[in-house]
Amino acid sequence: SKPIFKWSNNYSWTFNGNLAGKSQIKEAVKSEGGKIDGVLRFSIIWNEDGKDILDFDAHALEPSRTEIFYSSPYRKDRGNQRSALSGQLDVDMINPVKMGVENIVWDNLSKMKDGIYKFWIRNFNRGANKGFKAEIEFNGETYAYEYNKQVPGDIHVAEVTLKNGQ
Repeated sequence: SKPIFKWSNNYSWTFNGNLAGKSQIKEAVKSEGGKIDGVLRFSIIWNEDGKDILDFDAHALEPSRTEIFYSSPYRKDRGNQRSALSGQLDVDMINPVKMGVENIVWDNLSKMKDGIYKFWIRNFNRGANKGFKAEIEFNGETYAYEYNKQVPGDIHVAEVTLKNGQ
């Protein structure tokens, strides 16, 4: 029979959700109105199958010891304030019935202080779950994390050290 592909091998591929070459997390943040083009971005998703309807929270600690999370003043939906280092929580979901998304972003490198930026996830209501996915993007380079087991409380994701603006 005649080959069905336009190339000379028998291999084909598909892309889940029409995301060829795109980040699922970045697209989820963007669809919820979050900023994806900052200098530093920490984003999480969970409840992809609609069965983990619980509250995960993204947390970040800046070198200045300022913590950015749901109850800090540095939120887009509560006065649109940013930390002194330009950080802000701009997407916060509570008990989503579809995929959950949270996003913390820094948009001004000149305001960012050298030192360690720490990132973690908190299972706020401690409900049963199957984990989360996270991304940290700095100056266009993306690092992906996947945690495929029960999140009982806090899970440390990563630390990023900024030195001389890099």
